[in-house]
Amino acid sequence: MLGSWFPSSRDRFTEADFEFLAGLLAPGDGRRFLWTLWEDREALREMLDLKEVLRGLLEGPSAVQVSPYFYFYVLVRHAFLEAGIEDVGVADYVAGVLSERVGADPDDVLRGIPTGLVHAADFVTIMENAHGRLRFHLQLAAGNQFLVLTGLFPAFLRRRSERCGAPGVGFYESFARRVFHDVAENPSAPRELPRRMLNQLSECLPQARRSLNKMAEDYVFLGD
Repeated sequence: MLGSWFPSSRDRFTEADFEFLAGLLAPGDGRRFLWTLWEDREALREMLDLKEVLRGLLEGPSAVQVSPYFYFYVLVRHAFLEAGIEDVGVADYVAGVLSERVGADPDDVLRGIPTGLVHAADFVTIMENAHGRLRFHLQLAAGNQFLVLTGLFPAFLRRRSERCGAPGVGFYESFARRVFHDVAENPSAPRELPRRMLNQLSECLPQARRSLNKMAEDYVFLGD
């Protein structure tokens, strides 16, 4: 079991999330049978892959009760499936990152998006003298930071590029891909780290980033 330091969404679903799903798929007496499926990880994946769940989340008034982890998981999972990214672990991880960072404390330089660290050089400088487990966590923070920036705030990066000559979206996407690969290969990483999933994320990041761009444009209001 990974610790709380590792972003995940499915491990953090709440009772309110279950109530939403039960009201959508098993109203009345069917609710008690749904609990068995809810506790079965594969059955739960299949239920949340249903288009009815996505529609209910986007259109139903009861969706306001769900947790950010449930909300982002369903949106990311369906966006990725549409893009041909079928690894549920990748969707789970990305949704966990978004849940923890969107709307975070703007004064936290590692979490405030997009007002925190936005230069790859900032992370490179910090990591230069870091070793072992500390370097691993800094690498993971860097990958997550630029995953969110390129996925949900591409317009912000483009404006910076146009006004200040800063690198564009492609540069930060490449940086994030390299960092996730390095995280997966870091010998000091915790033993339980899902290295295959992080390498998969590194490989599919261009498609994932474009899917997140469309998802943010269609469903997620983040302000200007």
